Amino acid sequence: MNKPRISIVTPSYNQARYLPETIESILNQGYPNLEYIIIDGGSTDGSVEIIRRYERHLAYWVSEKDSGQSEAINKGIAHATGALVNWINSDDLLFPGALNRIEQTWIAWPQADLIAGAQAFCDASGRIHRISVPPCRAAFSTKHWVFPVGQQATFFTRNAYERVGGLRRDFHAIMDHDLYYRILMSGGKVITTNGLVGAIRYHDEAKTSCRRDLWCEEIPRFMRHNGISGTRHRIAQFRMRLVRLLDGSYWRSWKVTSECRGMTPHRVG
Repeated sequence: MNKPRISIVTPSYNQARYLPETIESILNQGYPNLEYIIIDGGSTDGSVEIIRRYERHLAYWVSEKDSGQSEAINKGIAHATGALVNWINSDDLLFPGALNRIEQTWIAWPQADLIAGAQAFCDASGRIHRISVPPCRAAFSTKHWVFPVGQQATFFTRNAYERVGGLRRDFHAIMDHDLYYRILMSGGKVITTNGLVGAIRYHDEAKTSCRRDLWCEEIPRFMRHNGISGTRHRIAQFRMRLVRLLDGSYWRSWKVTSECRGMTPHRVG
């Protein structure tokens, strides 16, 4: 049986230090129907030269100025033809075999619009310090914006992405969870897998580390726009923590963390 096409977009801007490892973690998946796209925002640090080294493996790439990460991702997905899609930032990674895990889960649950796996949190050198396994009921309390999955480990169908109009360009920090929220609120379904899928890298220049102001501004704006009460949100968070305690996902996260701590994703598979 032919495997479904999976499209991955890497938005990139001046991340030459990490870009080769990101690209290789995707190209080395060994997935036979991968479509890989890189959208560079006009880097000046040698990133373009790195991209050219891998050009023959890419379905499309461009280096030009844009308004930010969300525009770059939308631009890349506009060129994508895969049934399943995700973006992997230019400093993040996929675990070996991640695409096969996602594909096998989707084949078993073809009605799913979101497929979420376990995500690792790494330091600047790529060494794992924590892993989060998604809960069995990831859509629990969705209407109150509780969806505890990691972007690098969450793939979505292109149909669902197009149905909700793609990423909002006015969000630069929470655009991933905003997308998932709109997909689920439009009737989309989510399925989870315990397999290791993606890894986010924390370093001094990462948006998650140096631009906390974006989160502080965007989260209240998102909640106001969607009529989400802060009190109900906190209650839903508490209920999700209780669910995770009861379904064993906290214990599974601790177990796999203890097995992988200090390793790099390409050493785990």
